[in-house]
Amino acid sequence: TLSKTSNPHKFISETDADNARARHLRKEQYNFAPVIIGVDPAWTGADKLEIMLRQGLYSKSLRSISRNDNDVHIANIIAQLEDEYQADAVFIDAGYGTGIKSAGDVMGRAWRIIWFSGKPIDPGYFNKRAEIWGSLKRWLKEGGAIDPNDTELYQDLIGLETVPRLDGKALLESKEDMKARGLPSPNKGDALALTFSEPV
Repeated sequence: TLSKTSNPHKFISETDADNARARHLRKEQYNFAPVIIGVDPAWTGADKLEIMLRQGLYSKSLRSISRNDNDVHIANIIAQLEDEYQADAVFIDAGYGTGIKSAGDVMGRAWRIIWFSGKPIDPGYFNKRAEIWGSLKRWLKEGGAIDPNDTELYQDLIGLETVPRLDGKALLESKEDMKARGLPSPNKGDALALTFSEPV
């Protein structure tokens, strides 16, 4: 069990992720909560665009799509999912998401763009991305459930590390940092974290 605590920079512990994997929620435990969709567009050819849904303590992956520069095509997929799940909010990472958001605007969709580098509400975080991952971490501790068969999401959650800062603000390593360590970009984790972008 030493390996579970050996990395002080790990942001989310294996224990918290394992517990989330083992939870089985009944529909009445979450079906009253707002339905929120998070979209993390692919950055490079090897990455996938990830669409995650969260409703209260429940979460699931809706789509993993190979990198696609056709923003209108992607926007149509998101719109279909928004309608199918009657989503109350859709949050898209601004990284490569501004074109998708523009296509959504044309369709009359009220999707929100989230800048990971933006200012957090909580001053204990360095930026918006660290803050929404902080909310995700709390959600896992408070009873959040993830698909036990979703290995990619699990690896994203336990792979991310913090970057020590003199001012003590929480900062997470970048996608580039993770790739330099030989880990894939945590697109599914980012998509789930995006569901915590704003109160819904």
